[in-house]
Amino acid sequence: MKDDILEALERRRRKNELITFFRDPIEVIRENPVRLGYLSGAIGGCLMLISYIYRLELVAPYDAYILSGIVAFVPPAYYVYSEQKRIRKAEDAFPELLRDLAQAKRAGLSLIDAVTLTAEGEYGVLTEGMRRIATQLTWGVPFEDTLRMFAQRYPTRIIKRSIEMIIEGYRTGGEVGEVLKIAADDVMELKSLEKRRIADMSPYVMVCYVTFFVFLGVLLVLYHSFIPTMVEAGEAVAEAGAGGRGGVMIRGVNVEMLKMLFFHCGVIQGISSGLVAGKLGEGKVIAGLKHAVILASAAFGLFALLKFIPI
Repeated sequence: MKDDILEALERRRRKNELITFFRDPIEVIRENPVRLGYLSGAIGGCLMLISYIYRLELVAPYDAYILSGIVAFVPPAYYVYSEQKRIRKAEDAFPELLRDLAQAKRAGLSLIDAVTLTAEGEYGVLTEGMRRIATQLTWGVPFEDTLRMFAQRYPTRIIKRSIEMIIEGYRTGGEVGEVLKIAADDVMELKSLEKRRIADMSPYVMVCYVTFFVFLGVLLVLYHSFIPTMVEAGEAVAEAGAGGRGGVMIRGVNVEMLKMLFFHCGVIQGISSGLVAGKLGEGKVIAGLKHAVILASAAFGLFALLKFIPI
């Protein structure tokens, strides 16, 4: 009987997860980011299998596998971008939430009443989390536990730091309203420093983009100047019937191999520049996934144009 109940609950949980996935797939992935790895691996594996079966070749040998890898990294890149955007919005709204909560508590309201009153406001992505805190407090959940669950829902460095500060102040018996005010001022200072750092590092992100496109320009010049020159030199040597080591070297030029090397260099440079841009701009290499996908796609698109629409 007990096993039947557990099995029924498990089926209901999976059904709810499926419904949630179609309503908000990001929320389901956020609960367990490993699922995104499974999804990306499945997409990349299927595309590579299709490329192998049909022997697809768009720009250069093995380029279909590279394109499959780029497409497979699109979901993680989008997820990281959306999470960073969500975190940024949460951190921007957090100081106002703390100030309003501090004012309500310093006005003489009890902790539950102050939280309930604050939860009626609008704080962007934090609104739902604040309303959950109010509901949990009315159910008798300890204040410290509600704050920890709030920090788990919005796992940003600034929010975690502030939550720990509030919990420590609450444990020591300090005035909660004053602790919340201090936490709000601390968050404002941290956000000010973060914005200053982003503003200072933004030019370096642009440098990564500029150097990448300059590199593509160099590849484009080599593609249109160096390769034809080598071909013409080889043909001239062959017509003249010149022998020797120099003639062998020129006649041995593999044009398709050179084009493939240029293509691979462009893609590798795009991925590397994107990851560096993420590290410089936001302090995390994984934040550069979106840049890497954009730049690698730009390199692929350029060589596709050269292949199908000679410039």
